[in-house]
Amino acid sequence: MADIGEKLRSAREAKGLSIEDIEKATKIQSRYLVAIENDEFDKLPGDFYVRAFIRQYAQIVGLDGKELLSEFHQDVPESKPDEYVENSIDNKSEEVRETTDNKKNLWKNYLPKIAIGLGVIIVILVVYVLYARLSSNNQNNTAENSNVSVSSQTSSKKTKPAVKKSSVKISELSDNEFRVTGLKNNRRLVLKSGDQTVTASISINGNTQWQQTLMANQKQTVTIPSDAERVVITLSNDDGTSVTVGGKKVPYTSNGSYRSLTLLIGAAKRTQSSNSSTNNETTSSSATGQNNNVQSSRVSQSQSQSSRVQSSTQGRSEEQRSAQSSSQQQSTQQSSTTNTENNNR
Repeated sequence: MADIGEKLRSAREAKGLSIEDIEKATKIQSRYLVAIENDEFDKLPGDFYVRAFIRQYAQIVGLDGKELLSEFHQDVPESKPDEYVENSIDNKSEEVRETTDNKKNLWKNYLPKIAIGLGVIIVILVVYVLYARLSSNNQNNTAENSNVSVSSQTSSKKTKPAVKKSSVKISELSDNEFRVTGLKNNRRLVLKSGDQTVTASISINGNTQWQQTLMANQKQTVTIPSDAERVVITLSNDDGTSVTVGGKKVPYTSNGSYRSLTLLIGAAKRTQSSNSSTNNETTSSSATGQNNNVQSSRVSQSQSQSSRVQSSTQGRSEEQRSAQSSSQQQSTQQSSTTNTENNNR
């Protein structure tokens, strides 16, 4: 007569199931299932689990667990807490199945919504990829066009280096007075003469830094120190001259005569002394010019007088020479007359 283990094995094989299939369905370890088929109940964790595992096994292979246990009750060890086993194992397995079925039903209910959401996401991704490609193609086309235009321009004309804008600002306070702001690293003052020779000088804070005569179209560069507040530039003739500070041209209008320019650096204050000193410089320079003119006229007068004296002296010497020659002629005539008289005697 077949035992309970052999009957369970036959039912499993009849359904084409393996031990692994039963293990997945019942969550019972395969070694316990093999022990049940071999009637090795002592390998199970206890009598309590023997009857529970047999019922689960029988239910999976299509047998009635209770009838099977009652039929082979002599071979299966007895356990008192049958009701507990029924309530804990069988009922829980049914609750598990119901919960699993409910989850499956929930999954089926949410599946259309999930599919719709995925479809929307896929459509958005496709639109984004197409837009990105179109924009990249447009950018590449514009870049190629710009490269072509730039290359054509560079082939026809040489590229000019970028010119940095000067931060220097020059504001006019009067005809001969200007304020210079924004001087930083470039603190060079460049004085350039025009088509004529110019005598010029540059003084900083009342001290003369440079004084010289510039030939036509000649330049002179002076670096303005960081503590400079007042720069005075004097020109004997401002015709065609130019003054630049930090690369910025001083906007004065040439009048073809003497000029004194005052540059106030930064927030330097205007003082009356500077104006009076400028006027004094103008007066002194004009006086110097007048003195030079007087001296030149005096020199010309002295030269004319000396030439007159020389001409008069030369005339007197010629008169003396003519007088001497006449006297010599008279003496010669007297001597010849005396000799003639002596001979007659």
